[in-house]
Amino acid sequence: MATLYVRDLSEEALDELKIRAARNRQSLQAYARTLLEEEAATPTLDDVLSRIRTRATGRLTTEDVLGDIDAGRRRE
Repeated sequence: MATLYVRDLSEEALDELKIRAARNRQSLQAYARTLLEEEAATPTLDDVLSRIRTRATGRLTTEDVLGDIDAGRRRE
């Protein structure tokens, strides 16, 4: 397991993190580790958009869409 040091963190930020850790009944180290692991596990916006582009086929034409809309209106 790696060790991470954070330098130049403001006292205000450190105090807030300590408060939040205490509210969660965690040590500051455990709280920070949880935050970092959750951040690392969350896909980036670019990753999500890339997956969407991969799954989207884009094979519908304007005529296909308009035809489906008209068919739906005829059923009503």
